[in-house]
Amino acid sequence: MASSRSVSAARSASVGYRCHHAFRLIVLVILLAVLALLIVQPLGWIVFNSFHDDVTGQWTLRNYVQIFTPTSLWAPLFNSLVLATAVAVISTLLGVPLAWLVARTDMPMRGFVRLFTMAAFVTPSFIGALGWILLAAPNSGWLNVGWRALSGADWPLLSIYSMIGTIFVCSIYTVPYTFTLVSSALEEMPVELEDAATTLGSGVVKTMFSVTIPLVMPAVLVGFILSFIQGMTLFGVPAFLLTPSGTLVVTTKLAEFYQLFPPALYMSAAYCMPLIAITGMLFYARRCILGRRQFTTVGGKGRAGRKIRLKGWRLPALAFALIVPVTAVVLPYIAIVLVSLSRAWGLGPIPSNLTLHWYRWAIFENAETQRAIVNSLLYAGGAASFCMIIGILVAYIVERKLLRGAGLIAALVTIPIIIPGIVLSVGFFSAYTRQPLTLYGTATIIIAAFVATFLPIAYSQAGSILKGISPDLERAARSVGATEARTFASITAPLMRGGLVAGWLLVFIPIMRELSVAIFLVSPRTNVMTTLIYNYKDGGNYEAVCAASALLLFATLIVVLLARFVTEGAAYRRRNAASLGAVP
Repeated sequence: MASSRSVSAARSASVGYRCHHAFRLIVLVILLAVLALLIVQPLGWIVFNSFHDDVTGQWTLRNYVQIFTPTSLWAPLFNSLVLATAVAVISTLLGVPLAWLVARTDMPMRGFVRLFTMAAFVTPSFIGALGWILLAAPNSGWLNVGWRALSGADWPLLSIYSMIGTIFVCSIYTVPYTFTLVSSALEEMPVELEDAATTLGSGVVKTMFSVTIPLVMPAVLVGFILSFIQGMTLFGVPAFLLTPSGTLVVTTKLAEFYQLFPPALYMSAAYCMPLIAITGMLFYARRCILGRRQFTTVGGKGRAGRKIRLKGWRLPALAFALIVPVTAVVLPYIAIVLVSLSRAWGLGPIPSNLTLHWYRWAIFENAETQRAIVNSLLYAGGAASFCMIIGILVAYIVERKLLRGAGLIAALVTIPIIIPGIVLSVGFFSAYTRQPLTLYGTATIIIAAFVATFLPIAYSQAGSILKGISPDLERAARSVGATEARTFASITAPLMRGGLVAGWLLVFIPIMRELSVAIFLVSPRTNVMTTLIYNYKDGGNYEAVCAASALLLFATLIVVLLARFVTEGAAYRRRNAASLGAVP
C-alpha cells in the first residue's frame, strides 16, 4: 500500500515537472517570436535592403561604395562626427565640474541646480532648439532684436542656424548624462582620500584633479561615450537648426532619402550601417570600461555629508553651475511660454499682445492637436506597459536561470541599445510596409517601434530589481505546489511593485519626447505630439508650435506626478499597515 502511494506521488511529481517544463518552453517560444518581430525582422530588412539597388532591385554593393564617394553622402557623415565630438567634449567639460560642485561642495542652490539640470534631461532637445530659435534667430530672435536696439548694429549678435549653434544646443541637453553618472560616482566615493590630500597641503582644485577625478574616471569616460552617441544620433536639433542653412548630418540625410520620390529605401538602409557600426563600437567600449573598473578604493564606504568649503569661490562656482539650468531650461521655457501666449510673437511680450487663443485653439478647436495629444499619451502608456511586461518576463527568466535559452533572449533584448532611433524607424518602415504585415500608418507599428527602442531600459530596470529579491520565497512557494505563474504573480510581482512604477516612468518619459523613432512611421491620423510639433515648425506657425510644445511638457509632467503620487501613496499604506501590525 505504501509502495503504491509512493509510486503515485512520483508520477504526480513527474507530471508536474513536465507541465512546468512545457510551460517554460511555451513562454520561451512566445518571447522569441515577439522579439523576432520587434528586433530581428526590422534589422534584418535593413541589412537585406542595403545590398539592393533602388532602381533595378538587384543585389549590389554599389550603395556602400556610394556612401564614401560623392561629397553629398560622405559630408553628412563628417558633419555628424564633428558634431558628436564637440558635443561630447563640451558636455564633459560642463558636466564633470557641475557634478563635483553639486555632490562635493558647499555651493549655494545645489538642490535648484540638480533639479533644473535633470529638467534638461526630461525636456525634448528639439523643443529646446525651438526655444533658442525664438531667442537667437539672426533676424527675429529676441536677443538679437535687443542687441540691435541697444547697440545700433545692423548685424546679429548670435546665429543659432549654424554648426556652432547646433553644438551648443545639443551639448546643454546632453550634459545631464555626464552629470548623473559622475555625481552618482562622487556620492558613493569615500571622502578620506580628499581629506588626506587637503591635510598634506593640496588645494581644492589640485585635489579635484589629482584625487577626485581619477577615482570617478570610469564614469567620466562612460558619460563622454554616451554624449558622443547622443550627438551622433540626434535628429530633431539638426533638423531645426542646420536644415535652414543646407548643412546635413547623417540623421537629416536619412530623412532626405525618404523625401525623394520614390523614396531611396535601399540607399537609406546602407546609409544606416556606419551609424550602427559607430554606436556599436562605442557601446562595446563603454562595456569594457565599466567591466574593467581600473580606478577603485579599498575598504567600505567612507564618511558622507562633509562638503568642501569653497569660501570666496562660492558665487563664481554658482555662476558656472547655472549655465546649464539657465540655457537649457529657464531661457527656452520662458521664450516658449511667452510666444505661446502671444497673438504674434514678432511683436514681443507686451501686454496688448498676450492671449490664450493658441491654447484654446490647440485643446478645443484643432482636431489634429487633440488627436496628437491623445495618441501621445496612449502610445507612450501602451508602449511603456508592454516594455515593462516583456522586460520583467525576460529578466525573471534570465536572473532565475529558468531556461537554457535565457542568454539568447537577453542578447536579443539588449540589441536595440546600440541601434539609433531613426535607424529602427527605417527598419520598421522596411519590414512592415509590405505583405503579409502591412502596418504603416497604424498605431500598432508606432507602439511596436517604441517598445523595441526602449525595451533595454525596461529589461535593465527589471533585472536590477530582481537582483535585490531573494529567490528563497519563490522556491518555498514552488515546493508546496505553486506553479511558476502563480509564484510570480503572488510573491515576486508584489515585491517588485515600487521599482516597476519607476521603471515604467523611465520608459514613458523618453517615449513622450521621442521624435526620430516615429518620424517615418506616422500618418495624419497617428501623429504624436513630437511629430506634430516638427510639422508645425516647418509651417512657420511658431505660436501654435510653442502652445503644442508647452502642452507636451505639461502632459508629461502630469503623468509623472500622478505616478509618483500613486507610488508614494502605496508606500504610505504599506508603512501604515506595518505599523498597525506591530501594535499588540
